[in-house]
Amino acid sequence: MMPINDQLQSPCSLRQRKKPCSCRCINHYDQFAMVSAVLLLVGCILFSAPAKATAFCNLGSIKRATPQSNYVGRGSQSTTALKVSELHVPGYAQTKLPFIHPDDNRRRGYNNSNNGDSTSTTIFHERTYQPNVDYTSLVPHQNGHLIHRTTTPIFTPRECQSIINEAEAKANEMGWTTTRHGNYPTTDLPIVELPTTLEFLKVALVERIYPLLRQQFGEFLPDGGRNLRVADGFIVKYDALGGQTELKPHRDGSVLSFNIALNPMSEFEGGGTWFQSLDGPVKIDQGEIVSHSSSLLHGGNGITWGRRYIIVCFVILEGYDSWSMRFYNQVRNL
Repeated sequence: MMPINDQLQSPCSLRQRKKPCSCRCINHYDQFAMVSAVLLLVGCILFSAPAKATAFCNLGSIKRATPQSNYVGRGSQSTTALKVSELHVPGYAQTKLPFIHPDDNRRRGYNNSNNGDSTSTTIFHERTYQPNVDYTSLVPHQNGHLIHRTTTPIFTPRECQSIINEAEAKANEMGWTTTRHGNYPTTDLPIVELPTTLEFLKVALVERIYPLLRQQFGEFLPDGGRNLRVADGFIVKYDALGGQTELKPHRDGSVLSFNIALNPMSEFEGGGTWFQSLDGPVKIDQGEIVSHSSSLLHGGNGITWGRRYIIVCFVILEGYDSWSMRFYNQVRNL
C-alpha cells in the first residue's frame, strides 16, 4: 500500500516531486484529498481505535501465541488481561475479606471488629522455613526464584481429607461450578462456600502459608510481604472418568499463586502444574505446595487415570498496586 502522505498528494506532485506544482490541478485535488483524509480518519477510529483503546484500558491486554510443546490439549490464541491488584480488579477489595482472620487484621494494625475491641484473642504460631531444606526453588530471577515447591507436607493427610470431604458434601448439594473463571474455567468450589475449610484456612494462611511465601519471594516483595492477602481461593477437582482432566496454559490475575495437593499421587496418573519456563510439570504429593509468580505461563497437566484434588489461591499485595503491575510485567515472559 502507498504511504498515507503519498495518497493525499495531487497527481502533479507525484510526477514532479522535486519541483513545486505550478498548475491549477491542486485546487481540484485538494478537495478530494481532504475528503479522503476524513474518510480514512473515520475508518481508523471505527475499526482500529476501539481495539487499541481496549488494550490500554485493560492495562496491556495481549494476544499470545500458545507455545509449542508436548503438552496435551493446548488451546489456540487467547487474550489475557494484565490485571493483578485491587486497583485493576476492583472485586478483590471484597473477595479478599472472607480470608482475613480478624485477629490477624488487628495484629497488623487494622481494627475491623464491630465492638471496637482492638485486643487480639488468637495467638498465632508462625512456622519458619529454610530454603533447600523445606522447599526447592526453580526459575532464577535477579536474587531470587519465581517457582517453589515444598519438600515436606504443609497440611496433614487428615486436614487434606477433611477439605475433600466437605467439598464433596457441598457438591452433592449445589454441584461443582464450571464457569467461575471465564476463559480458563476449572471444575471447582469456592472456599467461601465451605465454612469449616474457610475457618481452617484463615489460620493456616497466617501461621503456615504467608510465612512460607514471604521466605520464598522475599527478594522481590516490598515491606517484606507483610501485606499478602488471598483474594480468591477454591477447590479444584480433576476427574479422568468424564470430568475435567487438565487446564490449558494461562496466566493468573494476581501477584502470586499457589496450589496444595489434597490427595496422594497414588490416586491418579499424570497431574502437576505445567510451566512454560520449565517445559514440563512440577508434581507434588499430598499436603505439599507449589507457589509461583502469577504471571508465569502455566497450566494443569492432564491426568489419565483417577481423581486429583487441589486447593488453588490467588494472592495480592495489599496497598502496592503500582509495584504489582511492574513485577507482573517484568517476569511474565520468563
